[in-house]
Amino acid sequence: MDIKSTGQSPPKALSTEQQQALSRLHGAAKAFEGVFMGMLMREMRKTAPSDGIFGKASASEQTFSEMLDQQRADQIADSGSLGVARIIERELRDAVLSDASAEAKSKRVDGEF
Repeated sequence: MDIKSTGQSPPKALSTEQQQALSRLHGAAKAFEGVFMGMLMREMRKTAPSDGIFGKASASEQTFSEMLDQQRADQIADSGSLGVARIIERELRDAVLSDASAEAKSKRVDGEF
């Protein structure tokens, strides 16, 4: 289908600042999804009984379970299977592009909020 026939203008090319701002938005959205999934898994773990077939879980087993849950949460976020990051990006894209120069020049380090 031809774009001209729909009455829409072709998408504009993004400037370097806008590309950087969108890249930062993507990283922040994926990090948020990872944190969200980690919190969800932590709360789910609380509902499971702590007694296993070998008795009550030790502190080291609990630590291992927490670390494993966080790794699983990060993998789920990286896969994008839930779509939380995609929704955040879609909702914030216009706001980020409208203020791209400030977003691109922000002194925040990647991975920090």
